[in-house]
Amino acid sequence: MFSFGKVAKEGANKQVISSQADSLIKISRIWADFFPANTSNQPI
Repeated sequence: MFSFGKVAKEGANKQVISSQADSLIKISRIWADFFPANTSNQPI
């Protein structure tokens, strides 16, 4: 039987994960703008 609740829950989880990934990408870009030297040649 088709369960709309299950589909809605999975879709919401994917939206949360993608929004978290978007915010991580934005944070990493801002971080790279603040520290351009650290991202190029420093060993981890």
